[in-house]
Amino acid sequence: MFEFNAPIDTNLMQGVATGHAQTMERWEDTPAGRRSSGQPLIDEATGAPVRVYDVMLPTGRDGRHELHGVRVISHEVPELAPYAPVELVGLVAKVRQARNGGKGVDVAFSAESIRPATAPARGRRAVEGEAA
Repeated sequence: MFEFNAPIDTNLMQGVATGHAQTMERWEDTPAGRRSSGQPLIDEATGAPVRVYDVMLPTGRDGRHELHGVRVISHEVPELAPYAPVELVGLVAKVRQARNGGKGVDVAFSAESIRPATAPARGRRAVEGEAA
């Protein structure tokens, strides 16, 4: 299976928070099958919990925003207002062939950290306007 990891220029790809985040749970293999332990999933390298933040990114046709879960490993839990711009530090897209022989690709996003944007949003239209 082919897999490609690509860092993303977040100045051109501004994320928008939904206000929803979830701490991932650790799963255990038991004789009755795989079950949630009820404990948070902890990254072994950093000791920090793993969270998934729902963020809208301009990945759709004509730059339309689509909802994606962005995986962040961090002790910090920032307050993210719904529909407010966010900064995704170290955003990376992992692209691989679709599972189960399906057509297309699967994309998974991860970032080093997430925080409310400090600068005004610089979407595609703002960049195009500067070039004119």
